[in-house]
Amino acid sequence: MPDLTAGEWRHVQRALRAVQGSACPGGEHPGPFHRGLARIGRMVPGMRTWRAHDVAPELEPLRDFLCESARHGPAVDELAHRLEGQGFSPAQIAALILIAG
Repeated sequence: MPDLTAGEWRHVQRALRAVQGSACPGGEHPGPFHRGLARIGRMVPGMRTWRAHDVAPELEPLRDFLCESARHGPAVDELAHRLEGQGFSPAQIAALILIAG
């Protein structure tokens, strides 16, 4: 578990709330739970599926990082550097990786 101060955890929490409900590039929602739910929604006739919303351009690196982390994609390191440029510490980025699953 990353060692973060209460303020650093609040920053992570606010960032996650800001991108909550946004779709990954390609239409996937970040996280295994929502991917599974979307898969079930496609299989059950008449079931309403989750609808994504866009994020502000300044939040795209965070959204993309969470999506790549959940997929264990190759661009995670590059996106982590972009998050550092936006003020995230390495410990906060490690926390985001754990949360993204």
